[in-house]
Amino acid sequence: MTFLDVLLTFLAFYPVVTGGAWMVGGVLFRILEGSPASTPPGGWPGVTILVPAYNEERVIARCVEALRDVDYGGDLEILILNDGSADATVAAARAAAGDDPRVTVLDDGVNLGKADRLNGGMRRARHDLVLVTDADTHLHPDAVQHLTARILRSPRYAAVAGSPRVTNRGGVLATLQMLETASLIGLMRRTHSLAGRVGTVAGVLGLFRRDAVLAVGGYDPRMATEDIELTWRLLEAGHLTGFTPHALVGMQVPQSVRSIWAQRTRWARGQGEVLRTHARTVFRPRHWTLWPIALEALLSYLWVLTMLVATVWGVVHWITHPDDMKFRWMIAWGVGIAVVAVLQIAIAVAVERRLDPRLPYACLLLPLYPLAYWTINALAALTAQTRGLLRGPRKRRVTWDLPRSST
Repeated sequence: MTFLDVLLTFLAFYPVVTGGAWMVGGVLFRILEGSPASTPPGGWPGVTILVPAYNEERVIARCVEALRDVDYGGDLEILILNDGSADATVAAARAAAGDDPRVTVLDDGVNLGKADRLNGGMRRARHDLVLVTDADTHLHPDAVQHLTARILRSPRYAAVAGSPRVTNRGGVLATLQMLETASLIGLMRRTHSLAGRVGTVAGVLGLFRRDAVLAVGGYDPRMATEDIELTWRLLEAGHLTGFTPHALVGMQVPQSVRSIWAQRTRWARGQGEVLRTHARTVFRPRHWTLWPIALEALLSYLWVLTMLVATVWGVVHWITHPDDMKFRWMIAWGVGIAVVAVLQIAIAVAVERRLDPRLPYACLLLPLYPLAYWTINALAALTAQTRGLLRGPRKRRVTWDLPRSST
């Protein structure tokens, strides 16, 4: 077997194998996920909620109001961490907080960056369990309860990820991201959670054990995706990470090509930085339980590069050799991959439908999904993730760079 044969075999079967694993894992998690959250024997422990905010005056009020409506049996401390906003974020947050003693808006007028601001919040938190969420989110009343119930299953759990839902569903790009959240992120996290190795406890919603986070050094302000990097350090320290689909949080997603490109290149750059920073540590024999996560991240990047090269080669070869059967085989392969993708989305919709009844309607845009998702993410990986892999994290701290929408 030649190197080209190996490359083409990898190109053809990698998405089939990973897609199959995620589908099986998603269904198995659905069967094994257990009963809804119930009151722990000692009662619900206290939870501190951290909301980092920078120029969020259009969205922060809704976030604070949702936090005040949280239905939780334990003590809640809500800290709004203003990071030197130049707009009326502080005034809007304080107005939304009203006279609620649980809410404190912290404002020192200094711009530190999201990671440093969260680290300060972790140190200030009164409770050992600390929930992190973004300022443009809308937390479901039961989310804190579900996250807490999951993390209390074992003292080895250092973090549990919540389940984001797209709230600004008016456009095509936003609807396509509904499918992505369910078919890719949802199934992947369910599969990883079976082993207690969820690779990303995202900043949109995650519950952490404060002492575990501080013990590994907190968030790294140099990282483009500080949440992924922190999750990997927690796993390397021997902790478990989990996922609970019932902990719902509404989030706003980019609705223009420009804004989604900015988001995906930042994510891709961050994934590259994490791989470069942690590769030597993760692939040591004593961290063998983390190999599947690291290999999946690395092989996904290599598959994207291989796919782009093969696509260009196939088009050129078809133009110069129109009667060659190789191009026809490539078309057949593409159809087969599309079938796997459709099956993956169908299973994801079946698993997620009770949590998001409107999800099946998003499938009307299914023909656009591979084009929008694969193309944008592939190009982002080609450009930004490559830079992250080659250069690693920046020496300076990462700044807030994504605009918010009020819709």
